Amino acid sequence: MSGSERIESELERALDAALARTLTPPALPIGLRARVQAALARGTDSDAELWTVRARIEREQREQLAELERSYVRLRRRTLATLIGAAFASGTAVALLLPWLTLRFGTYTPLVLAGGGAVAGLVLAAAILRERRSLQF
Repeated sequence: MSGSERIESELERALDAALARTLTPPALPIGLRARVQAALARGTDSDAELWTVRARIEREQREQLAELERSYVRLRRRTLATLIGAAFASGTAVALLLPWLTLRFGTYTPLVLAGGGAVAGLVLAAAILRERRSLQF
């Protein structure tokens, strides 16, 4: 034990002793111990029933949580598949339209593509926000 730990330990013991001298425990009501024992004796049957109900509730909660996790995993997989599909579709569209865009816009083609992508993203974001607002109560 280091010096600082020893000093802290001595301070804690001194504080505990001062508190014990200053604070006296409250007097217990007459017959409290007997009432507690009687309540414990009466409660054994109801305690078993409470434990059964608690176990059933906990089992239902675990089942609901497992279903929620399964649904979440399905949603994540579906979202990932949608993102991959959208990336391939947009890549294919750009590859097919690039010759036409180059003829039409010349050196401004990268700017047109970036602007088109930004507009498409804003339109999708607006549609999602509008749908969420309509779902709120």
